[in-house]
Amino acid sequence: MNKLPKLSIIIPVYNVEQYIKRCLQSCLTQQRVACEEYELVIVNDGTKDNSMAIVEEMTRGCSNVTIINQHNQGLSMARNAGLRAAKGEYVWFVDSDDWIADDCLHEILERLEQTKVDVLQLQYKNVYSDDTLCDEHYATIDGIVRGEELLVTNSFFTAVQFMIYRREFMLENNLSFYPGIYHEDNELKSKVVYLAKSCASYDKVAYNYYKGNATSITAQLKLKNGTDLFVVMNRLYSFVEQHHVKGKCKQAFYTQIGFAMRIVLRTLNIVNAEEGKQLIQLMRENRHLFRCLCKANNMKVRLGGMLMYVCLPLGLKVYKWVA
Repeated sequence: MNKLPKLSIIIPVYNVEQYIKRCLQSCLTQQRVACEEYELVIVNDGTKDNSMAIVEEMTRGCSNVTIINQHNQGLSMARNAGLRAAKGEYVWFVDSDDWIADDCLHEILERLEQTKVDVLQLQYKNVYSDDTLCDEHYATIDGIVRGEELLVTNSFFTAVQFMIYRREFMLENNLSFYPGIYHEDNELKSKVVYLAKSCASYDKVAYNYYKGNATSITAQLKLKNGTDLFVVMNRLYSFVEQHHVKGKCKQAFYTQIGFAMRIVLRTLNIVNAEEGKQLIQLMRENRHLFRCLCKANNMKVRLGGMLMYVCLPLGLKVYKWVA
């Protein structure tokens, strides 16, 4: 391609031979968009199945496709590799078991050109494997607003796939995915939103979020989900301290920590007794997080935080009930 693309779609690939064709097809068959306007950056994260044979067959002869091969390092590092290799003014992280809406890119590119924002919020649809009714989710933005406004009102989706990001904004602010953990989106998204000086939305459903992949990280909770969430919560806490976040934005970060704590509690209900003890020990070692919850802008989070700070066993019972 002679000129730089407007948009880079970053697709990590690892053991997704069932799904990758659908994902690529959705990106490669967009109407009213020239291939020079966007690129696909496909990151082979050491896949062990037939995924890359499908990729190579489908993208043969495509001038706007870059393939990166690396040893398996996990989703965070695959996304980071894609971000480093991307040439587009904007980047969109698309998971390989999901797919984008028909004929959406033309209007998305127009919207990006109109607004020139740091982040463009998208709307999405959950799609289930048993053909049950799909549910759509909307978080539209009126005009162009600062990210702080979205953060304070919690008017954004946590998954990174549901926003498109100006690449230079990400690079200038050293925004990338923390390696080796689950829930890396929870760790990154609040920071992105807080630092964004301009946000707008594309108000049609653009992303199909597949809920039927039993091997996905979000499909089942285990001990690593819980332990990694303490990494997430502490990194959000450190971000608040290092960036001197104040007022309502500080409360909003504490609410995000509270939402992460809810997932820890859900995990606690699922793991075995020995693993449960490990999670409870982590709670005892991280009592400072309960103090954060006490200052959140969500009443249920505040109540749970206060009770767990005063008496952890009682707080656990009540927080599970109210959260």
